[in-house]
Amino acid sequence: MHSILHEILPYRRLVLVFMPVLVLVLVLVTACERERIVDPSPDEIAPLPPAGLLVEGARDGYIFISWITNKELDLRGYIVYRAEEGDPARYTAVDTVTVFYYVDEQRSYDSTYTFFVTAYDESGNESAPSDTVSARARNVYPPDSPLECNVNGFNDGVRRMMRLEWSSVDEADLAGYRIYRSEIPLDKADPTALIAESTAAYYDDLSVSQIGRGYYYGVTAVDRGGLESELSPVAADYIASRPVLISPSENGSAEAYPLFRWLRVSEAAAYLLTVSVAENTGQVWSQIVPAVGSDTLSFRYTGTPLSAGGTYYWRASSVTAANGKPNGISDAWRFQIRN
Repeated sequence: MHSILHEILPYRRLVLVFMPVLVLVLVLVTACERERIVDPSPDEIAPLPPAGLLVEGARDGYIFISWITNKELDLRGYIVYRAEEGDPARYTAVDTVTVFYYVDEQRSYDSTYTFFVTAYDESGNESAPSDTVSARARNVYPPDSPLECNVNGFNDGVRRMMRLEWSSVDEADLAGYRIYRSEIPLDKADPTALIAESTAAYYDDLSVSQIGRGYYYGVTAVDRGGLESELSPVAADYIASRPVLISPSENGSAEAYPLFRWLRVSEAAAYLLTVSVAENTGQVWSQIVPAVGSDTLSFRYTGTPLSAGGTYYWRASSVTAANGKPNGISDAWRFQIRN
């Protein structure tokens, strides 16, 4: 008997030792099973209203408001409401955002606007309104000036013009741009040099056409209140002559690596050579060539071999600006690659 108990006793001790562990495992498993149970009833609990609404900034046509982020796990976003002075009871939902701030742009300088914000969750429940804040977006500062301005002469045999483009200005109350032109360098926005206004960040000056005559251009930004920025960096160019092509001749033939030849243009700082499969589309090769040499210039094609029997078009354009854009653009001559 004693020997049997002696053999069984260690196993009883093991059971007593591990019994609490087994009970804990059973409890955890049961808890996990309970967590899998999903409450089938719909979520009808709305988030708390956003707190800490305040005006971060208000001027020059914009009002910047912010608030404290809600902590609900099922939060989806916020709805911003606005009312205008004179009708404060008529709030309109102006935007839905997922961040804790909102910038309201293109506001009147002379009206006071009042805002409140609500939060809503994944089930569409919307909170009560936050506190309200009010502000007026007075016109205080002129816009920033465009940081870059480029101008290119253009002459394709049909049109002659100066093409301008500049960096756009990000201002809440931007109305547009003023373009200034002079035959001497500009250092400020001179009213006598104003030639046009534009709402886009580009302009084609069709009022100049003389080849080789240089012009200086600058641009300013203007807001809805009439405040004007400083002048942009000034850019200059002129309309160049169109190169006259020599060979390959129109409807002529050439080898797979053609040698292009054309007459020198006095205004050119470089030339842009292009080869295409159609007269105005399908470019397959281009190359900037320095404007050095005699009255007749030449340059050999450096792309992949042109297909035997294939028909191609080539052009030479005079380049006057550092950006390499074509100015005086020649006719397009068609040629065929010999078999």
